Parts: sequence; C-alpha cells; structure tokens
Amino acid sequence: MVVLGKSDDVRKRNRQRILAVLRDSGSISRKGICAKTGLSASTVSAITSELLEENIIVSQEAGSTANIGRGRPQVRLFLNRQAALVAAIALQLDQVSITISDYTGTALATTDKAFQARQATPDMFFAVLTETLNETLKKVPDGAGVLRRIRLGVQGATDVDGTSMLWSPITRHRDLAFKSHLQNVFGAYVKISNDCSMIARALNWREPERFNQNYAAVLLSHGIGMGLVLNGELVSGIRSSGTEFGHLSHIPEGALCRCGRMGCIEAYAGDYAIYRRARSVDVSTTPRNDISHQQMRAVHADASSGAQSAIVAYGEAGRALGTGIADMYALMDSFPVAFVGKGTEAFEFIEKPLRDAIRATKLDVIKDDIEIHCYPDETPLILEGCTITALRGLDEMFAQATQQQIGALDDALQG
Repeated sequence: MVVLGKSDDVRKRNRQRILAVLRDSGSISRKGICAKTGLSASTVSAITSELLEENIIVSQEAGSTANIGRGRPQVRLFLNRQAALVAAIALQLDQVSITISDYTGTALATTDKAFQARQATPDMFFAVLTETLNETLKKVPDGAGVLRRIRLGVQGATDVDGTSMLWSPITRHRDLAFKSHLQNVFGAYVKISNDCSMIARALNWREPERFNQNYAAVLLSHGIGMGLVLNGELVSGIRSSGTEFGHLSHIPEGALCRCGRMGCIEAYAGDYAIYRRARSVDVSTTPRNDISHQQMRAVHADASSGAQSAIVAYGEAGRALGTGIADMYALMDSFPVAFVGKGTEAFEFIEKPLRDAIRATKLDVIKDDIEIHCYPDETPLILEGCTITALRGLDEMFAQATQQQIGALDDALQG
C-alpha cells in the first residue's frame, strides 16, 4: 500500500488539478496551466516533468510548435492516449453496448449485441458481458494501451460500493456480482452504477454550463429512473444507488406498478403504463414486459391523430411526473430537468400536463418556468457517462501514484 504524507497530499492534489485541466482543455501550455490552476511556474514545471516521465502526458513534437514572437515557443501538453484504456458498458433490457476508449476519451471500438435480459440466467448475464467485452477488445488497435477501468451502467439498483446489481426491472434475478466476475476475467478495476446516474454524469460533461451544480436526468422508458445531482455531487442512497424516482407514490392504491405496489409514478408514466391506459386496459392488470418501441410509436401516432385515449394516457403520465418533481422541489428547491429516452418522442403531449402539475403546487421555491431539456437516445449518454467517470477515476489514480506504484494501488482497490 502507498502511504502519503502531508507533502505528498499536496503533491497529489496538484497533480490532480493539472490532470483535470488537461482533460478539460485537450491541450495546453505550462503557462496556461499556471493561469487555470493558480500554481506557480516551478510547481507546474516539476509536476508536468514527472507526468511526462511517467508517460501519463506527452508534449507536442519538437519543431511542430510555431515560434510566435520573441522567446522560447510554448510547448503544448496533452494526455497520453496510450496511458490506459477504459471500457464503458450499458446493460439494458434488450441489448448490451460497449465502448472502449483511450485515456483522452477517444472511442477506439464499439459493439452492440442483442440480449434478451428477461429470459437470461445469471450465467448468461456473465457470459454475454465477457464475450461482448472480449469481442470489443479485439477491435482495439495494437499498442493502444492496457485496459485499466471497466464501468458498467445498469437499469435498477446497485449496492453503494458498486459491486453488484441488487435488483433490476430487466431480470427477476437479484444480487448479480458483476464486479468480481469481470475483475477476475479482465484484471481491470470494475465499478457498477445506476444508468441514470451515468446519464447525469454525461450531461455535465457535455454541457457543464447547463447541467452544473443542481439538476436531474429523468429516464422515460419502459421504467422511470432518475439521476440527481445536488451541489455538484451525485446523490445516492445509504446502502444502494437509490433515487428510485419512478417508485415514489403518486396515487395511493392507484394503478398497479411492475414493482408490485400500487400508485407509483412509473405505473402512470412508464411505457407499459401509457400503453395500458391508451388501449383502455384495466390499470390493475399485471404490467406487460414486452411493449416494443413500435407499439409506443403507434400510441404516439394515435395521439397525433386526436385519439382521446392516447392523449389522456400521456396527460396522466405528465401529471405523475410533474407531481413527483414538484414534491422533490418542495424538499430542495427547483432545478433543471433533462428528460432522456425514447419516451421523449411524445413529449409534446406530456409537457403541458407536467408543467401544470408543478405549477399547481404553488410553492414559492418553484420558478415560474422550469428549465426542461429532452434527449431521445439514452444509450450514448450511458456509455459517455461511464467513460468520463472511469477516466476521472484514472486521473485520481495517476494523481495518487507514479506508474511504478499503480499496480499496488490497483491491487488495493480490488482487494
């Protein structure tokens, strides 16, 4: 184990600040790093020299920097693409998607594989993850680097340490220990996260000016999920990933939810709930697990043609979502919301009832016009969130230790 003293703590923080600047900037001179971090030129010079020697960063090739004006040309520094590889995995109801990226975040290989999660045994889950990741690794160019991080985004709840999928709407099986399995097979540090949390991470990375300190990402799909960021920190539960927004109570003893309870937000706003109501099926009927995107598009087409049953179904979904969001605002003030997933394709029928439900609370803490944004495809956001979270984990690891110490740190993290 690497023990850091007080002077090493300062050095670690400074290394991390410099790596953060390089990750945000792409490339930057030492002078630019001084300006962004407030560190002295001597400190920046010493730390960047260390990082160059360790091959964590690289400098612009000699002779490629234009000498503008007097004095020495400013050499630009970059993260070293070959310092490490990260794998991002999205495990969803009907497919497994994997992207492998280099240390700069550039995608090197991707794979999407059909997978019927509801019919799968635990061994089938482990097998498809292993096979798909191996298949994707074979697509990576030779010499691209060593796989050091695997981040897995799953629908459902994980334990707070990110080792197991405790439960998920995509399977009846519980406590699937993906971390230990993948680490044993690939020898890379693994962490599992709720997919909505990874969506929230991706939104911050893509649009930090819009999604910064306080915001939520709500997934509109077969189920309803939320990734919540408050004061710049991702919110989780005490023992699990938490933030099960879709299972907050909307109408006590109301429509049957797939979780088995009555009246959850999801029982009105999930795909199965909208389809059930649009087709005039009794709300106490057991929720279907096989509603396809094509069937939901048919409901959307019906609403667009003026079919009242479909319009009412979307209206109920909007009111359920709006009431739930307003309840959260009552606890913590209002914040921007990103709605993500194929369910946003019909947002034209959901938005007004949703906003009306929020306004109906008449809470002083709620702004007159809540900031709402829509993103129709959740998979790229899950993968992007997994990737940037894994890369920042690597930045922290590289800040803590030299390349010679990384093996010991990885062993400690996996222990």
